[in-house]
This record gives sequence, structure tokens and C-alpha cells, in this order.
Amino acid sequence: MNRSIIRGITLIILAAAVIIGLLLVPNKSNKNANHPPNDDPWLLVSYDPDNPYGTYLGNGFIGCRIMGEGVGSHNGDPLPCFMAGLYDNEKLIPTPTWSDLRFYDGKTEFTIDKNADYKQVLNMKTGSLTTYATWRAGHKTLKGKIEVIVSRAEPDLARLYVRLAADFHGHVRIKSPPSGNSPTGVDWVVGSCLSKTGSSVTGIGGMALDTGAAVEPGDKLTLDYYIMLFRSAPPKDAKSRLEALLKHPNEFVSEHKAAMSDLWKHDIIIDGPRRDQQAIHSCMFYLMQSVRESSGWSIPPMGLSGNAFNGHVFWDADLWMFPALILQHPGLARSIVDYRYNTLSGAIANAKEHGFAGAEYAWESGYTGREDTPEGLVYANERHINGDVALCQWQYYLATGDKGWLKTRGYPVLKATADYWVSRAKLNQAKDRYEILQVVPPDENAELTDNSAYTNIIAQMNLRIAMQAAKQIGTVPNPQWSQVAQKMYIPYDPANKRFIAHDACKPNCEAKQADTELIVYPLQYELADHDMTEIYKNTFEYYSSHVHPNGPAMSTSAYSVISARLGDCDRAYKEFVKSYKPYFRGPFNYFNEKPSKTYENMCFLTGAAGPIQSIIFGLAGAKVDYFAQDDGKILSWSACLPKCWKSIKLTGVQWRGKQFDVTVNRGNKVIIRPSQSPTPIH
Repeated sequence: MNRSIIRGITLIILAAAVIIGLLLVPNKSNKNANHPPNDDPWLLVSYDPDNPYGTYLGNGFIGCRIMGEGVGSHNGDPLPCFMAGLYDNEKLIPTPTWSDLRFYDGKTEFTIDKNADYKQVLNMKTGSLTTYATWRAGHKTLKGKIEVIVSRAEPDLARLYVRLAADFHGHVRIKSPPSGNSPTGVDWVVGSCLSKTGSSVTGIGGMALDTGAAVEPGDKLTLDYYIMLFRSAPPKDAKSRLEALLKHPNEFVSEHKAAMSDLWKHDIIIDGPRRDQQAIHSCMFYLMQSVRESSGWSIPPMGLSGNAFNGHVFWDADLWMFPALILQHPGLARSIVDYRYNTLSGAIANAKEHGFAGAEYAWESGYTGREDTPEGLVYANERHINGDVALCQWQYYLATGDKGWLKTRGYPVLKATADYWVSRAKLNQAKDRYEILQVVPPDENAELTDNSAYTNIIAQMNLRIAMQAAKQIGTVPNPQWSQVAQKMYIPYDPANKRFIAHDACKPNCEAKQADTELIVYPLQYELADHDMTEIYKNTFEYYSSHVHPNGPAMSTSAYSVISARLGDCDRAYKEFVKSYKPYFRGPFNYFNEKPSKTYENMCFLTGAAGPIQSIIFGLAGAKVDYFAQDDGKILSWSACLPKCWKSIKLTGVQWRGKQFDVTVNRGNKVIIRPSQSPTPIH
């Protein structure tokens, strides 16, 4: 045979061998790629111990990050844990890492064997994370699982459950090394029970855990490790509570699962692509992990997954997260509005410091509500925050009808914010109108400008809402509220029939994120004697085409709602998918702030709330009329079901003391029934 032919055949064989070899070698960069794609609606699964994103568990009071190791450490370093409201100098600070466990054989630490079978499962339905792995120290191994639960039933309680089988003669030592200094006002106790073939060691005391046992091949070690955290000294019954937990561990698990089950009675069920269902469950899960009934604390953009932006509270909570909660979880949503009441004195102090009346809510708010935006940042001038706070308060009242709350907590906030706008707005005598000057609009790229349409409109709405609230509780409103509201300048282009972003807006200027479009939703603003459908469409189409594609996640969810309300169901669905898909990171759907940049150490809950709003207020069609004169017409439904979905069902919707399920079927037919009842309400 010709030598050149032989050489060619040989090269082909070698190339084929290389290709086959590459196919057979595990992909170290993404071990999840070697497993079928996961679209389970409840279970998120990782097969990669090097997953750089991890996940986040919390209960609205305490939270922790967990990475591939299955505990609160990563590559030998402890991961920070956080507690709601734990601020120092207005900045959220970590607690010592209570979620870290280490296993040792003498001086050698057991670490994950990355060549052995590995699986990590986040069960969103039960709120538990379980890591199945082999831990190795030289030739010795421990094989089994670690389960982490942050109790939904008890705000101050978490549990790490370890079950490991040894394959050697020797000793296993388990430690929870304390890390970080104890913040002032935080205390804790721990309880542990280590059992091996009938023997046990029980300890209750300080933060550090240090226990162990001798093992033989085949022995199984079980560690039950409970942590209780407090803002002050532990209550007197702390020890007895821990002793009861150690004796009856099943009660802890069952109570936690029952509390999680109660949360999921208020679900969004999609009969469509399983990936959509998994996505919405992921967003709901992370948001619910971050807020708690009666806590009095709001939600920072990253919840308790990290302290980015110093753990401050922004408009993110009032305008983006609150609406995603209010119709199904008003008890959780109340914590957001109560935080604003609790920090009202700080907002009043802000206004006084700047020479204004009423309350000026901080753009970055911490423990007291005093402004804590870093010095020199122009964003401290995003005064629309006052109107965002007021709208949130009003939405809570409309959804609950709680006049007692409105009188004692909601109205003081509404009155103070309305008084601020009276003080802040300037009368342009030449044009006989009130203007709001030198503010930063939601489009932060604009920086300081005059007459932001969004700001002027929400200020006017704030004034009108305060007047409505005064009427509801039978008090006399400030007459200046009506005067300023009536003459507030609303930037509008009659030739093109659309709103004007602000005085300095140039044609085709690129915005950082949705701004003027938000007048359509969530503000739902209406000009008297105008065809708002045409104005909404023109405003939306013009401004949405000039938003930076790599901006924050919230824009697309608002676009989904707006598209649905304009009857464009195809675009509404596309924007819904765009509101989550580019932002998910890793197998646990960790939500990122921007599509173009990855932050591995935080979960952006502002963005995660967006897809929830997209479904509730867009595709499923809920609409709250902020100024309806008939109570029966405040909440209405007009759905826009995507072609690829057969139905949407919202379970456990709560409205003014009633609870019902809403189902949207093909043809956009909306069926409303009492929860778990076959009989329609109307």
C-alpha cells in the first residue's frame, strides 16, 4: 500500500482516538454537563463540587451561603452568615459563621473527593439542601450526606444533620470553628448529639463545636447539630429547647416542613414548559427565604445572601419585591411597609437636614433610616423613593382593607411623604405649574436633571394617595396637597403622544434601565381625557428600544407586564423568559443582577421578584386600581396566556380577608374559586 495512504489512515485513526478520548474524559469545567438537564419543578441539582455559585438558605431572620462542600465554607474559608437588622454604623454586618463543619483524622482534614460520586440537591418545596459525597483524608474516607435546614418554623434556629460511614480504624473529630468576632447584641447557643453504634455525646454551650468518636470500618456516624441565634442574651428556656430538639429531631423537621408547606399553599402553577415552572419556583423560593412575618425589617437587594450595598434597603423592596408578595403573602409583605414606618423618624431627620418639611426617605437606608448613600454618589438624589414608599403603603392598605393599620402606621408615612413634596416642588410662576428640580430618575445614567416624568408623576400620585387615605380615616388633608397635585408638571409630548423622560432627554439617548416605561406599569398613570392605550404603546415602544441590553434585571419583567396589558401575549412571554434566563447562574438558579457580569457571592432578589410580577400582573392579568371609587373594582383580572402554556393557576390569593385561587385557561378565560373549593366566587 502506498506509504502516503498508510500515513493518512494512521493520522485519521489517531485523530479519532483523540476525539473519543475527549468525549470520555469528564468535563471538569462543568460537571453538570455530563448529566441530563434538570427541569424538575421542585428539585435543583448540582453534580459539581466546584460549582462557584452555591446557594442560599434563610428564613427572613437568619441566612447562610452554602457551596459545594455542603457546609458554610468554601476552599477552606468560612462563608459569612447574616441576620436581619444586624447593622453597625448603618451597615449590615455578618454574624460569626455558624454553618461551618470540618471533619478531621488527627491533624488531617477530610475534604470532598472530587473523583467520587457527588450530588447536591436543593429541595425548594421542603427548604432543605442535601449534599451526597465522599470526604477523603489520604487513604481514609467518610461517605454519606450533610443536610442543612434553616427553620421556617423557628426564626432563630438552624440544623446541620450529618450521616457518614467510615472505612477505616481510627478516630473522627468534628469541629465547628468559630469565625469572626461576635457583633454587639448577638448571642447564640448550640446543641449537638454525636452517635456511633449506640454511644452518644451531647453538648450544649458556646458557638464552637468540638466532638469526636473512635470508628471501625463500616461504622456510621450521625451528628445532629443545632444552632440558635439571638440579638440579645439567649432566653432562659434555650437549653431546654435544645435538649428537646436533640431528643425529638423528627419534630424539628416536621414543623419546618409544615411551615414551608404553608408558604407553598400560595403557589404559581404553570401548565407549560417545565423550565418555566422551575424558574418561577426558584424566584419564589429565594424571595420567601428572605422575608419573615412580623420581623419589622425590609429586604435588601441581596436579602441575607450577602451584604452588597452594605445591606441597605432601596426602592427595590417597595417597588419590585413587595408587589410580588402582596397578593399571595400579605403577612410577609407587611414587614416591608412596617420597616418604613419604623424608620420614619430617620426620614424626617433627613428632610429637616436638607431644609424640607415632612419625610425624605433615604435612597440607601439601614438601621435608622438616615441617608447612608456613600458620599459623592449622585444617586442620593433619587427622590422618587419617597413616592415608591408611599405607593407601597397604599397598595398594602388596598389589598388588606386594614383601616386600623392605615390610621396608625400607613397614614403617618403617607402624610409625611406628601408634606415633603409640597416643600420640595417649586412653583414656576411664568408657566403656573409645580416642578421638581435636580433629581436623579430611575435611569441613573441621566444623573441630575429637572422634571423627571417618573418622579413628577409618582410625587403627584403620592399627594393624591395621601388625600385618599385622609378620607378613609376621617381626617382633614393638608389643602396644599391638592394645590400642588393639580398643578404638577407632567412632561408629555402631544405631537408624538408619549411621555417625556425629563427636561434633558435627547432623542435616542440610551437609558441604564426602564424608566419612563414604568409610568405604564407599575404606576398605571392616566392623563385626563386622553386615549391612554395609544400613549402607553407609544411611550413603551419608544423608550424600551433605548435601554442598555446589559442593564439590571428588572426592566424585562416590567416589559412583560406592559406587553400583556397591551394585548401582545407573544412579547409578554418572550419578556418573561428574558426576565430570568439571562440572569440565572449555576445549577441552583442563583439570580444575578446583570446578564453581562457575574457576581458569584450574592443572589439578586430584586431581579428574582420580576418574573413573579410578570406572571401575576401580566400573564395572569391582575390589576390593582389605585384610585377606584368602588371597592369592588379595585382588583380586576384580564389575562394574556402564552401560546405554549395551557393554563396558569395562582393558589391562595388573598384579598381583603378572602382567599381564592385564580385559573387562566386557553382563550384567556379567568376562573376564580375559593381556595380548595370547586364553587366559583362569581
